[in-house]
Amino acid sequence: MILPNLPVFKFTIRRRLVLLLLMLGLLPLLAYRFAMDFQHLLLEHQARLHQHTVQNLALILENRPDLWGQTQAAGQVLSHVDLQTSSIWLVNPQGQTNYVMGQLAQPKPQSIPVFEQLGAQLIELVGRLSGQVLPYPFPQSERPEHTLIKLALEGQSSQQYRTDQRGEPVSLMSASPLYLSKQQMGAIVFEQNIETVFNQTLRHFHYLVGLGSVLMLLVLLGVWWYSRALSNRIIRLSKDVTQSFVLERRQWQTHALKRAEPFDDEITELRHEILEIIEKIASYERYLKQLPNRLRHELHNPINRLSATLELLSMEFQHPRVEQAQQSLRQLQQIIQALSESSSLEQTIQNHNLMPLNIKPRLLNYFTDVQTSQAPGLVVIEDQLSKQDLTIKADGFLLEQLLDKLIDNALSFNNTACPIRVRLSNTESVVCIEVINCGPLLPTGFESQIFEGMVSMRPPNQTEQTHLGLGLYLARLIAEFHQAELQASNWKQAGLQGVNFKLSLKLFKSVT
Repeated sequence: MILPNLPVFKFTIRRRLVLLLLMLGLLPLLAYRFAMDFQHLLLEHQARLHQHTVQNLALILENRPDLWGQTQAAGQVLSHVDLQTSSIWLVNPQGQTNYVMGQLAQPKPQSIPVFEQLGAQLIELVGRLSGQVLPYPFPQSERPEHTLIKLALEGQSSQQYRTDQRGEPVSLMSASPLYLSKQQMGAIVFEQNIETVFNQTLRHFHYLVGLGSVLMLLVLLGVWWYSRALSNRIIRLSKDVTQSFVLERRQWQTHALKRAEPFDDEITELRHEILEIIEKIASYERYLKQLPNRLRHELHNPINRLSATLELLSMEFQHPRVEQAQQSLRQLQQIIQALSESSSLEQTIQNHNLMPLNIKPRLLNYFTDVQTSQAPGLVVIEDQLSKQDLTIKADGFLLEQLLDKLIDNALSFNNTACPIRVRLSNTESVVCIEVINCGPLLPTGFESQIFEGMVSMRPPNQTEQTHLGLGLYLARLIAEFHQAELQASNWKQAGLQGVNFKLSLKLFKSVT
């Protein structure tokens, strides 16, 4: 069973930066969770202080019974208690309220700073999302004052919230037993507005939460902007490097790399270094492309004179060394001709345009001519093309040159164990041309290297003809110009083996 080719996941810099932002995005959630827990601790601490206050009031009244009923004197002694937003009840042993001091008025509205309001709303929102509300550490009842008085008369200190119709707390009530000469004389109840109990403590805390949230948001936005800008600059640099080489013209164009960068940093320095390297490569490549023509021009006259001299010598003297010199001279001429052919083909590709071409009759005519020009049975054509017209964008002359290289390669390595098979087929999107020969296999990992220049598998001095390994290199250039795919692979079947060269040409669908 052959598994399909799965896409390779690349842990790119952009993906790593996105992962970093996600991890940083978890910090606010943890921070708000910590803020909620801290707020609960503050509320519980304030409730305990409230309980200690009523117990301290009970001790004061136990030691100063003369304060019972003296509002002015009691107000001076209990100056630390805001009697404008709280009240104190004195209850007799029968549970009846004998005396009430203070008033449970709502505190005056104050302007709330923006950061404080933002922090309070964020804490409330996180509390709703997590299902947590203000803590209710005390058991609640429908009539909390009766419950508190009953427990206080039984000698127990307790607390409860007074709630409104919506179940929201409006005041905190704490009760404690009241003693006189170590005998319980009743109870004392201390009730305070909920906003007075908690808001003074929480206001600064909410302010810090709101300010911290804004700062954290600015930090996250800054990290996101920086990571996005850094990733975009790297991607832009990669595209500029890729676009610097024009495949159709096989030329280096460095204008994209000269793009101005907003910052003078390591990426800008890398861009300049890449630009310098590519300019050097382009200069060296231009030199190499011009070298064959220059050699041919410079060596033309000396080679002609040498050829004429050897021809005269061969007419006057019949010597094996003269024949060897003539053979070496012919090989030198073939080398120069092959190099010139490679250079001229690259220049030819730059000046050609691809045009729509019905490839089916062109292929059949070409391979029929190849079949008739070779020995009978040496080349076999397997026509599996569909009957409809198969149009591609191509240059017929260059395409036939490519096929010439494939056929020449198959003829060179064919060991006559089986005929050379030319298989023509197509799918809905491509036309496939396969040239299959029997012969030696390609070494492992040599399937793509065989299309590089100056690479040949022919043993030295196999024939008198000189081979520079440029045939398949030129075939690859023409295939790339046609945006086609050229592959080489080994095959084994029924005791036979060889190499299969496959050319895949994209079908052209005209827009009407």
